[in-house]
Amino acid sequence: MSLCLGGEICFSPFRAFAQDEWSFLPGRALFRPLIADPREPQTGLLGRLDAARYEGEVGAFVELLRYSPKDGTQWAWGILGSGFILLDENGATFPMRAGDWYAGTYLSGASGPFSHRLEFVHQSAHLGDSLQGLQAPFFFSRENFNYTFSFAPSRDFRLYAGLGAWENMYPSGPPLFASLGAEFFSSPFRPWGSWMRGYFACNFKWKQETGIVDKALQLGLQWKSKEEEARALRLALLYYSGDSEYGQFYRDWDEHWSLALFFDY
Repeated sequence: MSLCLGGEICFSPFRAFAQDEWSFLPGRALFRPLIADPREPQTGLLGRLDAARYEGEVGAFVELLRYSPKDGTQWAWGILGSGFILLDENGATFPMRAGDWYAGTYLSGASGPFSHRLEFVHQSAHLGDSLQGLQAPFFFSRENFNYTFSFAPSRDFRLYAGLGAWENMYPSGPPLFASLGAEFFSSPFRPWGSWMRGYFACNFKWKQETGIVDKALQLGLQWKSKEEEARALRLALLYYSGDSEYGQFYRDWDEHWSLALFFDY
């Protein structure tokens, strides 16, 4: 009897430790991507309504490792990458006007309705061939550290805020930036046995180097095969007002409406 009791005491810590879980390539990202942030890695096609210009976005978060301790929290590490291209009309063709590329790594955590993400991101920007001979390109390359905190008390509402700083800035300038955003979702409805809901999302980003607040708004529909499915289609009407998100035009004012189709994963 005493031997069994002693074995119970000795091995109980190891059983408690075994309750901690490690997952390799767990699938969807622990920190849910920010829908309305124009430079969040995502995949989509956008057509501007006020000009014959189109945008393409290809990007993703790849979660490499997730740790789930027995206290109910979760922690994750992964990489991210994305490309954004702007196409302009030239007769019957649509050559590239600008292209921006992002790559980085991140750490994220979640506990109940709270989640957060710390990123290190590299950005480079390039002038497209449609402006060859009309505008001189310049070297645009920089890195940033940024942190985002999110509060989602239900599946229908989310509020987030972020703070970051650029380093190795070319062109150089004041490094700080901050963001604030929200996401609101309607009650779902189920056409043809699928799962759909409307949403409104907004993102406001202040950049110290320009001194203004960039505004991005989305009104759309999210469509999945079922509620727990990560993959979804989003059809949205977008409004953007602020300095251009493309590095080669980062000092140019950009205000436009777009129709967009996003492919969530």
